[in-house]
Amino acid sequence: MAVRDAASAAASEPAPGGGPALPDGRMMARLILLAAVLGVVASLGAAVFLAVSSAGTDLVYDALPAALGMDAAPGWWAALMLVVGALVILAARRMPGATGAGPLGGFHFDTPVREAPSVIVAALGTLIFGFALGPEAPLIVLGTMIAGIALRGGSDDARRAAMALGGLAAIGAVFGNPFVTAFIVLEFAAFGALPVMMLVPALIALGTGYLVQVGIWGLPGLGTHSLTVPGLAPYTSIGVGDLALGVVVAVLASAAALAARLLGERLDAVASRRAIVGVAIATAATAAVALLADYAFGVPLDLVLFSGQSGMGAIIAETSLSVVLVVVIAKAVVYGVALGGGMRGGPIFPATYLGVAVGVLVALALPAGDATPLAAVGIAAAAAAMTKLPATSGLLAMLLISGTGAAIAPFAIIGAVIGLVLRLALDRRQGADPAAA
Repeated sequence: MAVRDAASAAASEPAPGGGPALPDGRMMARLILLAAVLGVVASLGAAVFLAVSSAGTDLVYDALPAALGMDAAPGWWAALMLVVGALVILAARRMPGATGAGPLGGFHFDTPVREAPSVIVAALGTLIFGFALGPEAPLIVLGTMIAGIALRGGSDDARRAAMALGGLAAIGAVFGNPFVTAFIVLEFAAFGALPVMMLVPALIALGTGYLVQVGIWGLPGLGTHSLTVPGLAPYTSIGVGDLALGVVVAVLASAAALAARLLGERLDAVASRRAIVGVAIATAATAAVALLADYAFGVPLDLVLFSGQSGMGAIIAETSLSVVLVVVIAKAVVYGVALGGGMRGGPIFPATYLGVAVGVLVALALPAGDATPLAAVGIAAAAAAMTKLPATSGLLAMLLISGTGAAIAPFAIIGAVIGLVLRLALDRRQGADPAAA
């Protein structure tokens, strides 16, 4: 009970002046111990989830087509697999919790344990079969479930604190660098979504979770996920023209991400009343867009479907302006319907892919444009517009474009600021709560 009491103290103890107070030394030590243990266990769980998702995708889109004599999965096969994925999602909706809250509502660290399996099953149906969402949101739910089970006999406050730590440790497994998640933690604390006294335990959970990925004492880790966009040339000297184009890309990338979000909100209004209709519309739209892009424009399926992580290198290498334009439009559509159609996954990776595609599009349209800084500004803008986390979005852009030079930093900042400003403007127009995700 001591560790549970420490978590409860961290979650609820107020300061005399009205702000949060740190627990005493003994309580903090126990809370740090809890964070260290949860970091390891949640990271292990996240690694299993990611491995299952990756193996499932390989089976569905590589092994099975090869076994049937196909050189590669054709468009009709992708459409069929999307239908199978939709059936998995609908089956998950019959489980307790009915797949929980969707990605338009932000990150969820409070999914009840009994409802979490439905989210995870729906997420596997989403990720494995090609819908355009990322793994980060279901990883949070998985981490919170693990922590909730570990502290099932504790107080509500203790369990909530542990679930936050477990969710943060799990999402850290996908970014390949614990400091991306650390920035998320800092921004959550700044916005009041996370108690300030949870910062140190959260960092401990991220640190021990990262040990699972990189290994310790000569024992190999489970591996890290590379956060890089391959194929970009070094960028060492900032030009005024590049900065001007960066503003243009930031506006366009933000607009593309916000258009996807608006589409998702419209579909969510339907799906919230009739879940089967929402899933069916999203599936049909995704399949139709993928087939059209493939057969009419020769766009490979993996440039339209999935989260976008595996397609970064291909979109950077693309030299056809028309192909990239089709990719931007198609990705915004399939991303939007996945956000609101009942699929379960995270919004970050498709947004970053969309930002890269917009950067490449402008670089191809204007011969003076340099794809490297424009990709950085596009990533930051699209991610900030979608998540309202500007510091995290800027850091994510820096990491994804790492190795090209420190000169891209101003572009990441420009993108993050413009993306946030445009998202806040949209929220004001819609009358939405500016503090909401």
